[in-house]
Formats: sequence, C-alpha cells, structure tokens
Amino acid sequence: ENYRSIKELDFEPGPYCVLIGENNSGKSNILRALNLILGERWPSERSFSEEDFHNQDTSKPIVIQVFFDAVIHENRHGVDIEIGGIELRCKAYKRRVGKKPAGSLSTDYFCLRPDGKQATAPSAPLRKGTRPTFLPMRVTSALREQAAPMIYVDVLRDYNRETPSSRWSVLRRLFNEVNTEFLNDKTHISVEQADGTKVKMTRKEAFEATVRNAYQYLRTESFEEIERRLAENAIKQMGLDADKNRIELHFESHDPTNAFKSLQLYVDQMGIRSPAGEVGAGLQSAIVVAIFRTYEEMKKEGAVFAIEEPEAFLHPQKARYFASVLRSLADKGNQVFLTTHSPVFVQVHEPESVAVVRRTPRKGTLVRQARKVDLADDDRKALRLMTEFDSQRNEMFFARRVLFVEGNTEKVALPLVFRALGFDINKENISVVECGGKTKIPLFVKVAKAFRIPYVVLVDHDIREIKEHWSDKRKKEERGRNKKHKRWNETILDTAGESRTFWMKPDFEGDLGLPRDESSKIDKALSRFDEATEEDIPDCLRDPVEKLMGGLT
Repeated sequence: ENYRSIKELDFEPGPYCVLIGENNSGKSNILRALNLILGERWPSERSFSEEDFHNQDTSKPIVIQVFFDAVIHENRHGVDIEIGGIELRCKAYKRRVGKKPAGSLSTDYFCLRPDGKQATAPSAPLRKGTRPTFLPMRVTSALREQAAPMIYVDVLRDYNRETPSSRWSVLRRLFNEVNTEFLNDKTHISVEQADGTKVKMTRKEAFEATVRNAYQYLRTESFEEIERRLAENAIKQMGLDADKNRIELHFESHDPTNAFKSLQLYVDQMGIRSPAGEVGAGLQSAIVVAIFRTYEEMKKEGAVFAIEEPEAFLHPQKARYFASVLRSLADKGNQVFLTTHSPVFVQVHEPESVAVVRRTPRKGTLVRQARKVDLADDDRKALRLMTEFDSQRNEMFFARRVLFVEGNTEKVALPLVFRALGFDINKENISVVECGGKTKIPLFVKVAKAFRIPYVVLVDHDIREIKEHWSDKRKKEERGRNKKHKRWNETILDTAGESRTFWMKPDFEGDLGLPRDESSKIDKALSRFDEATEEDIPDCLRDPVEKLMGGLT
C-alpha cells in the first residue's frame, strides 16, 4: 500500500511469475517492494524517501507484506509462535518526536501470524505467578533468511553485484555450501613443509598455514607502519594509556570463517586477464546467466529470484535459453519473479504464471492474474508446442487489444487493413494473433478472457452449399465436413461470444476472391491490400476492425 505507483495492490504469485506491462506501469516497483522487505539490505528509514510515498502523500504509511506457503515455527522465551509472513511499514511523523522533527521517517519490521495479524511474543521468560507482557515480534536476520532469501538482479546485469562477497548473491549461496563442507571436512592430507618433511592436516589447516606463510610477503615496512599507527591512534582516540592498554590491529587477506566469499572471478580472453566486473556489458550478462545456469544444474532450492528484463543483452536464441533456465529454477523449488517486454519469457500454455500490470490515474498500479484458466492438459500441451519456438503468439499478453485469426494469410493481410482504415496497430498496441487453425481459437480466447484483454475473432465459416449435380459420394463427404465445421463454429461462438465473432463466408479466400493455392494466396493478399484505401476495404473486414477499435472492453 502507498508505495510509489502502488496505491493498493494484493496479488498471489506462483513459482514462476512474469510481470508484464507497458513502461511506467509499475512492474519494477513491485520488485523493488519485494527487495525492500526480503532483499540483501536491512530495511530502515534510510531505505525510503518522501518520493517513495504514493503521490508523495506522507499522511498514509507505506505497507509491504509478504506471506509464505509454509508456516515458520519460532520459540521465544518458551512460547511456540506460528509465523505466516512479515510486514515492513514506513511512516512519517506528523509532529516532532524527541529529536526527530515532523516529517521524519520511521520504520517497523515485524512478523505476522498466518491470519495476517501481528505476531507477538513474551518480552521475558515466563514465570509462575507473573503475568507476561507480549510485545510485537520483530523480524530477525536469521528468520528472514530462513523464510525466503531474495536474490535481486537489475537490468544492468552488473557482475560486481553478483560476487561471492554479496551476502545473498547466487554465487554466495553456491559457495556457502562449499564452505560448510570445507570447514567440516576432517579428512587429513599430506602437506610438505619447507624443510622437506610431510605433515598430516585437514584442508582447512593446510590452507590457513599456506596463506599465513604467503601473507608474510605482503607485510612490507609501510604495511606494518599503517597497522601500528592505526592501533596507536585508536588508543589515543579512546584516551587510554598506550603502555597499560595494548591494542593490536592487523589485516587479514580473507575471512577465516569463509574464505570463499573473498574470491574474485577473472576472465582470460585473447591473452588478457581482467576482473569479471570490468569486462564488457555483454560478457558480464553472459556470466550472470551462466551463474544462474550453474545454480540450476546443481539443484539448489529455496531461494527467491527477482530479475528485471532478463532479455537485456541477449540474442533471441540466448533469451529462449535463459527463459528455460529460469523456468527450470522454478520447477526445482525456487520462486522466480521477472519483469519483461519480451514474449520469449511468457508461457501462453500456463497463463496462471503471467501477471499483467496496468496503471490508472485513480487506482495506480494494478495486477491482473488468471487464477485458473479452463484448459485441459491436451490443450495446454498444444499451446506449448505452438509457442515454444514461435513466441509471436505470446504477444497477446502485451497487447491492449487482440484480433484472433486462423492462419498466416489473415495475419499478414489484417495489419494492412488496419492501416487502410487509419489505425497503426503498433502505435495502438494491437496484436493480430494467428491461432494455428480454427480448433485452437477457443484456447486463445479463454486466455484473453482470463486477463480481460479486449478481443474479436475473425474466422472462416466453412459451411458450403451442397450442389444437386454432385455425386452421392461427394455429397456425403461435404455433409460430413459441414457437420464437423458446424460443431467447431458452435464451440467458437460459445467461447468467444456472438458479438465478438465475425465470419468469412465461406472462408477468407472465397469471401475476398483470393486464390486457394498456398504458394500464392499470401502474395495475392499482400498485393491487394498494400495500396488499399478506406473505400477498398470490404465490410467483412471493416466490421471486426471497427468493433475492436470502437470502445470494446
């Protein structure tokens, strides 16, 4: 509530949640809100500014809540407490409070019960004969990391933000397990000493001894003088006697409890060695994708990933590859959020994974989701096969209005029809979606209806008149064909609605006088409408276009 473009928003993301919408609709604000409450930096009043309040109205607090699928059980002073989520709240003081003037920001960060109410815990261990005092239960770093550690990747794909030193980066999560194995490894190895003898020790002991010996070469006179002066000045600053209060300060090349977080990744290319954070943006992006792929291959789970515009810096083929990596991460027990302008990352056969983001002046940022679209397993499989390597059909999610057609002839001709009638489909954010045949149209219509995307259907009627002079065999075949198309037409009408369904009788080619030869009908359609004016457009095409553009909601 009341965060940036968001006035009030409640939505339920699944394991793979794709946020799509036009620029400035508020997609990134949703991810930023999640990053504030779950991300690497601990939230405080410094995490917010007046500009973060919706319409910069600080009279209402910013409220961000997240709830978890699994309840977390905590024991505080002997009391078992169920935690269903956490809440971050930021408010501005209406009057001076202590030394803080009016307008100063304050944050609260506490736990929620599964019913959404504030969780409370006893302030001290329970004692007989004493009435306990219950206080709001604050979020701890251990609880937040246990609940849902969030890994946020912005559009720049800067490797410097993904290094092992970053607490909740993907690499840090990978190396944390390696570090645990390293610290607990009791296997002894033989290590040769300077005098030629060999000593048995653990890997940890061998590493520390080797680093300690190598570290001596760094300790020049100037280095040691810096350490000495730091210690002397610290004692003086505290007003202590240097002879009676000896303090030593010294630098270490790594954290003894986790040496892996000090690792630096280097790139060797054409004989030049460079830190990964200093190479070109394209290569840094490739490295970040490789990190995600490695995480997915090693079957890690339990993290929340939030990625802005994963298509950035990627060719279409590599974007499809990255999309498969992210979907695989979600399938293996992680949760993936992403914002995108690319249909590659959208799955029309799983519309429940899509969240369409819109913004209005009165209501701010809104999210439309499809809770459960009525699609059979075979229908979902058909849609997946139709869109897996042809993402153009997925464009319907990004459109303001959609015209569904059967095949490619209509798909290439209709944009020219729109142009002749004075409409630029790209400017108006309209998609002409070729559905791969009449029988697939109801599947796409169901998805459009679930997201309240305005649509019309232009489809072949395909019911032909049976001629008396035909042979009995041909009449029988034609009756069977008509019966089949009649059944399909009824399904389209039942799904799309009569007012949104427009028929080409008997079909697109026949109604417009185009050849039926597959090799030439598209070219003929293009040549017919390429130079067409408004007067050249027949009613059978004018009517669906005007219906789509005439206030359809």
